[in-house]
Amino acid sequence: MASCSCININNDYWNFTTPGSGKVNDATIDELSDKKVSVVHKSIIEGTDKEQACSLKGLLKSMENAEFVERSTAEQKVIDKLIKSLCKIIGVEEVVTNNGGEEVDVIAEPEKIIYGCLDPTATNYYCKDNDCVDNKPPEGIEDVTCEYSQELSVENKYLFCNANECTQDTPGERVTPTNDIASWMNNGALDNDHIYKVKAGIKKVIENVQPKGIFLKSKKGFYTRPLSKQLINEFANALTVTVFNTKFNKDNSYKTFPYTKVTVYGGNSQPMGQFRIEPNKDRNGESDSIKKITMRDSSTTLNNRFREEVGTEILDPNHESGMIKLFGPGGKFEDVRFTVKDGKIVTEDIKEGLGLVLQEEPIGLAKLLK
Repeated sequence: MASCSCININNDYWNFTTPGSGKVNDATIDELSDKKVSVVHKSIIEGTDKEQACSLKGLLKSMENAEFVERSTAEQKVIDKLIKSLCKIIGVEEVVTNNGGEEVDVIAEPEKIIYGCLDPTATNYYCKDNDCVDNKPPEGIEDVTCEYSQELSVENKYLFCNANECTQDTPGERVTPTNDIASWMNNGALDNDHIYKVKAGIKKVIENVQPKGIFLKSKKGFYTRPLSKQLINEFANALTVTVFNTKFNKDNSYKTFPYTKVTVYGGNSQPMGQFRIEPNKDRNGESDSIKKITMRDSSTTLNNRFREEVGTEILDPNHESGMIKLFGPGGKFEDVRFTVKDGKIVTEDIKEGLGLVLQEEPIGLAKLLK
């Protein structure tokens, strides 16, 4: 008779938090900074750590009595499968009888286990890095969490950060034409089209963005009314890529989307748009990851824009006096080195002699652009 025993193996006691999805693999381990069972299980079987294997086994045994497991035959089978794979690492304790008739426990060496993803559509499919006949894995491969990727193309550069200005040097995420790939891990809890559902939810939020800011007749990038469908779709691609890469990051998975700003640059490093992002708490990776997006301006971006726009007409001549105040002393954008004269963008040296104009009642950017 043989059993998978941890009696002679030191191990810690782990608690779990019931997952909202009702999936065993999505349960989080309290003592391991809320890492998912699926992530910890994969790490254990790849590292063959008997002590951790026993800790996880104990957690899974306690989970058997949880209501969400008891009412689901499928989740009971998941636990059985996870424990079975852990027992291959722990080893079995065989009870034998010696010549004197006394029963003696003998710890058997664990058998060598081969692990691999068994989904041919996954980026880590076993046969992609191992020898297989007819692209089919051999018998006895232990299935692990599969990894996937999907390109969502962009033409511009999307810089996500938490600073006032998102630049190439600001810590954050970058989505460009060369790395517009969303990556994720799937232990069976996600639908095949989950990424497209997430993109659809994000795109709907972007479609509700109200274009506001300093608009010129050149109408470059997102500085148009209304926003172009092509740029809305591209923005949705970039944000979806970042949502997936922050949600399924192997080193640090974020429950809430971690960035509040994004600046968009064209291939010529010209600012194409600037936005503030308001995420929904604990919904990263879902179709409602993002709650609201608003368009914004900043002095740095305006300086970068206007540097290439000297002589360009503003979109609405009636906004000229208001813009002059915004760029003048005490204005919201007094650091901008440009102003407006005769309905056109000019360099700051034209500000001399504007005292009379600046005595008029100040107005805010929101009022200005209504």
